[in-house]
Amino acid sequence: MLSETEGRQWIERTLALSRAEGAQVTLEATSATHLRFARNSPSTSGSHTDHTLTVRSSFGKKSAAATTNQLDDASLREVVERSERLARLAPENPEHMPDLEPQSYASVAAFDATLPERGAAYIAEGSAGCMAKARESDLVAAGYSLVSARATFVGNRRGLYGHHRATEASFSETVRTSSGAGSGWAAGVGTALDQVDYAKCGAVAIDKALRSAEPKPLPPGKYVTILEPACVASLMQLLAFSMNQRSAEEGRSFFSEPDGKTKLGQQLFPEGISLGSDPSSQLAQGSPWGNEGLPQLPRRWIDKGRLTELFCERFWATKRDREPVPPPSNLLMQGGSGSLDDLIASTKRGVLITSLWYIRFVDPKTLLLTGLTRDGVFWVENGKIAHPVSNFRWNDSPIRVLKNVDAMTKSARTSPREGTASNIWVPAVRVKEFELSSVSDAV
Repeated sequence: MLSETEGRQWIERTLALSRAEGAQVTLEATSATHLRFARNSPSTSGSHTDHTLTVRSSFGKKSAAATTNQLDDASLREVVERSERLARLAPENPEHMPDLEPQSYASVAAFDATLPERGAAYIAEGSAGCMAKARESDLVAAGYSLVSARATFVGNRRGLYGHHRATEASFSETVRTSSGAGSGWAAGVGTALDQVDYAKCGAVAIDKALRSAEPKPLPPGKYVTILEPACVASLMQLLAFSMNQRSAEEGRSFFSEPDGKTKLGQQLFPEGISLGSDPSSQLAQGSPWGNEGLPQLPRRWIDKGRLTELFCERFWATKRDREPVPPPSNLLMQGGSGSLDDLIASTKRGVLITSLWYIRFVDPKTLLLTGLTRDGVFWVENGKIAHPVSNFRWNDSPIRVLKNVDAMTKSARTSPREGTASNIWVPAVRVKEFELSSVSDAV
């Protein structure tokens, strides 16, 4: 892992070779170790390290980038010359913005120094324990562990410089009954090894697998629904991706209003709904800078149900004479109180969904999504899980979900099912209705 001094030296050496009007260099040093198992046995494992250096050169409104993973003098000269050659050939971009001047970036404590040294042993020991528990229960387990460290450096000819180090540990496991009729999934994620509890993940996946066997039929429809935190993380991630000022003002978004106006300032959700971001938060850290090198600042995107912020790239901000705002690098959704068990206990009748899978946009303008449930759907009656039910295709939106929230648990760091992210902190929620549109044969 490159030190700050080493990384800055590589940035400066590369910039010194540039003859372009504008030049920006990004260097990312990464190391990662993984272990995969299936059918209760390890299947693949490995480690790798890499360096990726990207040079973006610009001449007026023409720009282009080139990348290399070699850091010797000849390779640095070649990648600079290649980016400049491509930039001269590129058409003019009418929305090109000049490189940023020096910025002030937040200090983000997201690096666990013990992870590069202890990571391999930690994931091997944790995975072995999960496989043993599955075998003891006559179940079949498959899982994936990854520990990674990353150092990122950015600098340009105008004096901009930034440096950030982060580590991440993640584990996900799917457990099935020997017949294949029951399936359970669980995951853990964090920036430090001790934030991923293999034993807890294994126990949750086993419990869901055993509970979900022999599901009873349930007709499609709209039901009171409890969404576990991983489901909420997926929906909030897609919501945040859509909170774009330009698309709202151009009439292409749920957040649009007539005549180029937006829903900023409107009360869209109940007062209990708040969504923020803060790269330095120890609840779930983010990156200190975002798109175009803009600093990430603490922000409230939704404050007590009111829409208070949309992200805005530099070109559109300049055109509209407003502050540019990068997309959030982490998401912090304020929850309520109690645990998932407490939420179930307070539910008279409804559906418990533990995992959303294969989520895709149906209508970006209304944020209508579709996807599948997987690995455990249960009917809740009189405060208890009564029995498993079939899986479903669902059609709903994060907007409707937030509008219909009537109870939440405490928030926790949670990764979405699709992809791994340690930068999301959300609760489980109960909504007054969630649309299960058709029965699925998924397990």
